Amino acid sequence: MNTHNPVQDILSRLEGVKSTGQNQWQARCPVHDDQHASLSVGCGKDGRALVYCQAGCSTFEIRRVLDIPWSAFFPADSTAKSPSRIVATYDYRDAAGELLFQTVRMEPKDFRQRRPDGNGGWIWELGDTPRVLYRLPELLKADPAKWIIIVEGEKDADNLTSLGLVATCNPMGAGKWHKLSDDSVLHGRRVAIIPDKDEPGRKHAQDVADRLAGKAAEV
Repeated sequence: MNTHNPVQDILSRLEGVKSTGQNQWQARCPVHDDQHASLSVGCGKDGRALVYCQAGCSTFEIRRVLDIPWSAFFPADSTAKSPSRIVATYDYRDAAGELLFQTVRMEPKDFRQRRPDGNGGWIWELGDTPRVLYRLPELLKADPAKWIIIVEGEKDADNLTSLGLVATCNPMGAGKWHKLSDDSVLHGRRVAIIPDKDEPGRKHAQDVADRLAGKAAEV
């Protein structure tokens, strides 16, 4: 009988592991320079391994760095399928409106980035593609008197835009503002930041505010 335990297998590949409760652990995230054990690891009801990085690293990135297949997250007798179904795509375009890359939402919930390969297909990493703000062409055309609202995800930005507001976010979620190639479209503008209601969201909002201080007209 195969006794593969996905949680213990993943924990064995991590550093700084400590138990925080029943079937719950914290460890250093293998994706970024983690000094605070920001990776949560747990066990789902069906025995699958659940991982969440509070700094915003995706499950896809964690799997890639650990160099394990998607099947490693599931018990040997699990009928669950690898997370590969695309449920939403969000286009990131340059100032001229040309598509640079997409953020892709997968189900079960995960986010990945891809860029056109020039032949009608996709390359599932960004390489040296400029990291621009979401809805950049709309930001450039927006009424200078309007506030620009910064949120944490593309869906929230789209929802606010549908209400007639000007909204944006950076790619790859909380803690990744520093990876932007350029945020000059926000310089001289009035900016409001709406964080997610969690600690990574609050830290992200403060980081963005600090980086825009002295550049934006008001934050």
